[in-house]
Amino acid sequence: MTRGMSLIELMIVLAVLGILLTLAVPGYSSHMLRVHRTEAIRMLLKASMCQERIYAGRGHYDTSQCRPASEHQRYEIAYALADTQEQSFIALARPLGAQLPDVCGSLLLDQSGARTISAANVSAAKCWNGR
Repeated sequence: MTRGMSLIELMIVLAVLGILLTLAVPGYSSHMLRVHRTEAIRMLLKASMCQERIYAGRGHYDTSQCRPASEHQRYEIAYALADTQEQSFIALARPLGAQLPDVCGSLLLDQSGARTISAANVSAAKCWNGR
């Protein structure tokens, strides 16, 4: 009886590990993108609440304010005015860095609470609900 593993046994173990990693890594990456998307949603809701407080006090939105920062530099908040009288706004969270491969692209939230995304081939409901 010999001790240890033969070269063939070692190669089989490495092949099985390689197959398992090939299956697991893409799923993990996709999951992490979805998890980090919640940061963008939190930032958009925070920006929207801030804009509504400004609107309640001044009677118009001020998109030069209320730009929450991303704790981990995964998203940035930007605004687009929907009209010139500052009676509406569209806040968007643009992905940065490692979040760029997210299939949802930018997440958008307007003054009425409508939630959309910049990607055309993905359901906005799935992106906003974390799926």
